[in-house]
Amino acid sequence: MRVTVEQSRCLGAGRCEQLAPEVFRQDEEGLSRVLVPEPDPASWPRVLQTVDLCPVQAVLIDEGPGRAPQDTK
Repeated sequence: MRVTVEQSRCLGAGRCEQLAPEVFRQDEEGLSRVLVPEPDPASWPRVLQTVDLCPVQAVLIDEGPGRAPQDTK
């Protein structure tokens, strides 16, 4: 699975960086960027929380073939 941030939606609320700073970082414009597109299993609960808490649904998960998010716990 991979995590991405859709830049055209991001408004820079910063919740993703607050919840998972090892995965997300705000750039010089205040928009979120993904530092680690394929986070380690320990980070996934917080990454999935950012998906739920993003006010504009800019944090996206590409499950790809195989595992579903709940399989990473």
